[in-house]
Amino acid sequence: MYDMKDLYEARSVDHAISLLKEHPEAQIIAGGSDVLVQMREGKRAGVELVSIYGLDELRGVRMEKDGTLRIGPLTSFSHIAEDPLIRRYISVLGEAVDMVGGPQIRNIGTIGGNTCNGVTSADSASTLFAWDAVIELTGPEGVRQIPIRDFYIRAGKVDLRPAELQTGILIRRDSYEGYRGHYIKYAMRNAMDIATLGCSVNVKLSDDKKTFIDVRIAYGVAGPVPIRAAHAEAAGRGLPVTEDSIEKISSTVLEDVTPRDSWRASKAFREHISKVLCKRALTEAVKMAGQEDTEDIGEGVTEDSAEAGESVEICRDAAPKTVQFSGDSAGIRTGNRRYKLVRCRINGVEREAVVDVRASLTDMLRNDYSLTSVKKGCEVGECGACNVIIDGECYNSCIYLAVWADGKEIRTLEGLMGPGGELSDIQQAFIDEAAVQCGFCTPGVIMSAVEILESGKECSRDELRKLLSGHLCRCTGYENILNAVEKTMKKRLAEKGGISLCSDN
Repeated sequence: MYDMKDLYEARSVDHAISLLKEHPEAQIIAGGSDVLVQMREGKRAGVELVSIYGLDELRGVRMEKDGTLRIGPLTSFSHIAEDPLIRRYISVLGEAVDMVGGPQIRNIGTIGGNTCNGVTSADSASTLFAWDAVIELTGPEGVRQIPIRDFYIRAGKVDLRPAELQTGILIRRDSYEGYRGHYIKYAMRNAMDIATLGCSVNVKLSDDKKTFIDVRIAYGVAGPVPIRAAHAEAAGRGLPVTEDSIEKISSTVLEDVTPRDSWRASKAFREHISKVLCKRALTEAVKMAGQEDTEDIGEGVTEDSAEAGESVEICRDAAPKTVQFSGDSAGIRTGNRRYKLVRCRINGVEREAVVDVRASLTDMLRNDYSLTSVKKGCEVGECGACNVIIDGECYNSCIYLAVWADGKEIRTLEGLMGPGGELSDIQQAFIDEAAVQCGFCTPGVIMSAVEILESGKECSRDELRKLLSGHLCRCTGYENILNAVEKTMKKRLAEKGGISLCSDN
């Protein structure tokens, strides 16, 4: 159970604003990957929460009539990385958010939450700074739009007024047209780690690709909030595209960055890698700009398609899922607790239960339905032992509220077995390859493997490592786990007779 005073579920943006006005001490919860973890740590213990998780109007990416890209703040990292508009126009943003946490975190984490928490290490933030993003906020006084550089006030503090919430992230056409970029995250681990330093660079070159028309350089963890390297940018404009110019620009960033000493890295080290990362990111951005095709950036965007929105959020080769809440979203009050009737489908069976709004999905699955394959491990979304599949995607059920399961399709390890208890092919492969040791992490890992296998795509071993990176095996049996997943993947593809690459959409 989470230590919260109350949970109120918003039915619309206007309803969310009304709830925030009615409960001025309440805090917003979107995906929960920050809020619920901090609640476990005691930092937000006892708070009231207004959940906007069910507001599909705040999800997805679309292009507006004037060419502005509008990103809904509830769009998950995984959906941003896969969105066709993001991939076509600002692919570096997709690459940046694809470095957040592990797959399960990227499925639940939202770009709005990532920016509204005000931390300098947010992987999306420095890239949005480099794109001159504009933050749209809606509150009792209406809608206002402010540049992202003004949205960040200080460490952990952003310009959100009382009863106000983020309703959009906008990137104007003149901010992305003709630019190419690259993001580099320096961290101690390849997954499930925050940045020691992040550097995002955009360049716009002359038609002959020989001169820097514009350079944008943004950093995370180089100061208390994400920053732009203004002096370095000014130094780069108009310079020829040469190694000497890139070296000069990279050296100038020391006039802008103000990192601090911390247990993760010293100030001196961060200053050193700020130059190194800038040089590498600049070099890669120039390479990408030089290889740019001649396709008009606005080709295919008609007035009608732009007005209607060229893209909606996609869900891994499947139709978008709709969050549905049954009954009164205010729930049923009993004493000082709030309860809600949750109807969902679990392992193919229709279920309903009255759940405590403080309960996690792990609590509901284990306590109400005795699905003990869902393990309680870290309970902060790091180990992956509680991983389940919800509407076709993997989530750590420990940081997924039980009330959010309403209207969802949920699958656990128990659902993989045949009617007579027969093991599925992936379960048998774990036995054959000795991928099962103590067995505690195994159910969660297998459910991630199921998501991979059901994509029907062939993944390289490195790609499999990334797709399984949201799991920590206390017995360190990673190679055997990879062997089991790879073996089953190849067997299924051979039986299917067709192969598509894991990196393809």
